[in-house]
Amino acid sequence: MTDYASLVGDTAAFKTIEGDKRSGRLSHAYLVISADGKIKEYLKIFAKLMACENPEPCGQCRVCRLIDSENCPDVCFYPKNGTSVLTEDVNDIIEKCYLKPVEGDKKIFIICRGETMNASAQNKLLKTLEEPPRGVHIIIGSASEFPLLPTVRSRTEKLEIPPFSSDRLFAALSGECPDAERLKTAIACGDGTAGKTLELYGDENFARISELAGRVLAEMKSSRQVLKFSSEIAAEKADPEDFFSALEVRIRDLLVENEGRPELASERETVAAEGFNTASLICALEKINEARKRKKFNGNGAMLTEWLLFAILEGKHKWQKS
Repeated sequence: MTDYASLVGDTAAFKTIEGDKRSGRLSHAYLVISADGKIKEYLKIFAKLMACENPEPCGQCRVCRLIDSENCPDVCFYPKNGTSVLTEDVNDIIEKCYLKPVEGDKKIFIICRGETMNASAQNKLLKTLEEPPRGVHIIIGSASEFPLLPTVRSRTEKLEIPPFSSDRLFAALSGECPDAERLKTAIACGDGTAGKTLELYGDENFARISELAGRVLAEMKSSRQVLKFSSEIAAEKADPEDFFSALEVRIRDLLVENEGRPELASERETVAAEGFNTASLICALEKINEARKRKKFNGNGAMLTEWLLFAILEGKHKWQKS
């Protein structure tokens, strides 16, 4: 089991709601911003924090267990169907917010994927956000605040869940992800989020891409090998960004190894890549960033990957001669 509570429990967002509860001033509406695909799990923790009789969510009482299983009559989750928050979801919130709580003294409405709410649904929610019935609290989770109308944002207290550190993610996810080396690679490419990390950990294709990135650095010495590796990468049919990320992790490990700081590596065995010095490794990282920029305008992933490999090889030879 993933320990989401250990991840979110030390954030400013958690501490804000905790302080609001302690002072008896829980906001009627919170807007939680997080790009993490597991944001729903964090919103559950916030709901437990608000509804549990203990100062912090115990996870063991009836209310906490019902929230975890999404069966608490006083805590409703949206969208009800599909992946977008619809007008009928908002209608349901407006109707249910006038019903008395069953388990305690609060009714909590959790809107996940708030960024999918269209303008009509948001406008319909405005009055409830501004003047909710007593004991009603609304938590909106969104990957970004900008898809939400200024009128919605102004009626909520904004909280943010920033990316997590590698150590915190490893501690929280190791129970669910027993392969330590594979987990560390996924964390290094997971943008500081549990959702992306778990997705990569469970992706057999990404494991092969990571191994392939190591081989590229260890074995690529000529343009003929560039074509060979670009064909192998294309055969995996992976998102180019996954290859860029895996390659970036490998290069950063080589860089800190070259600089005599192996303790800063991602804690996996560094590939034996001859011919790369500090300058050529920095050049390779710059080329990866350039490839990411080019990706926005070039949908041909195979061509872009081939360009990147040639650019890295060219930089390697250039700095060998310097």
